[in-house]
Amino acid sequence: MKKEVLKRQVIWYSFIILPIIAMLLFTYVPMVKAIQYSVSDVSTLGGVEKFVGIRNYRNLLQFTEFPKSVFNTFALAFMGLLTIPLGFILADMINSLGPGKLQGFFRVCFYLPHIIASVTVVLILQVVLKASDGLLNSFLSLFTTEEVTIGWLSDVKYAKFGASIIYIWSNLGYNILINLASLQAIPSELYEAASVDGAGSLKKLTYITLPHMRACFVFLFLTGMINGLARFSDLYILGGNNSAGRPDGTLQTMMMFVYRYGFERLDFGVSSAAAIMLFIISFSFSMVSARISGFFNDRN
Repeated sequence: MKKEVLKRQVIWYSFIILPIIAMLLFTYVPMVKAIQYSVSDVSTLGGVEKFVGIRNYRNLLQFTEFPKSVFNTFALAFMGLLTIPLGFILADMINSLGPGKLQGFFRVCFYLPHIIASVTVVLILQVVLKASDGLLNSFLSLFTTEEVTIGWLSDVKYAKFGASIIYIWSNLGYNILINLASLQAIPSELYEAASVDGAGSLKKLTYITLPHMRACFVFLFLTGMINGLARFSDLYILGGNNSAGRPDGTLQTMMMFVYRYGFERLDFGVSSAAAIMLFIISFSFSMVSARISGFFNDRN
């Protein structure tokens, strides 16, 4: 009997041993190396030469690019959170259609941009957001008396808005599906009882829908901020495959700063210090936000 149990356990563990090994090699080992590099003098070949303490962190704070990249990272992350209210509104509209092929059609249509590669998304929306003859500017020109030529991706004033439009378009479908699943999990008996008591649509939204959606909103907020703080690929492509964050560093995030000093300037010590700072900021913000929102209390 013990042999049979042991045999089954060996089979079960054989399915997870490879993912565990891959996680150790590609996640935890690099994390440990990044911590080691951040307090060491590192050669251009990646070899640790000597321990230097917090020197790399002091050097990091002397770069004018770093504080700007921190600001850009949080600004873009917060602007990307518009996907939450937009996703809720659209999910509520889709949910009102009732179960059927029409609802499934809209679910697929809205989710499709989320599975498209970021390169393709950027190439498509670069055409939409062009300053001259761009589809968005052409649409805005219909409501004005003159031609609109806003540089959504080339003007320093509007570049963050253009980049946020790309992020929202790409991630809105995911937020819609999560909101839709939460909406459909609300017991219909609550709405029926509210209708019997004479409650209108606004009261149903205020006293039934929104309270039951709280956990969903907290989850989307935390995951949205984590994804926003780690944003890189689409902004790198927008800058012409350059980590400077064009135009004029407006779109340089902390991840792009890490890439710039690690792979372009080969300053692995400063790059690793920036990566550790990004981890500390992201982790601290996530924990504080989860604590304030009561996310941990909901799990008890």
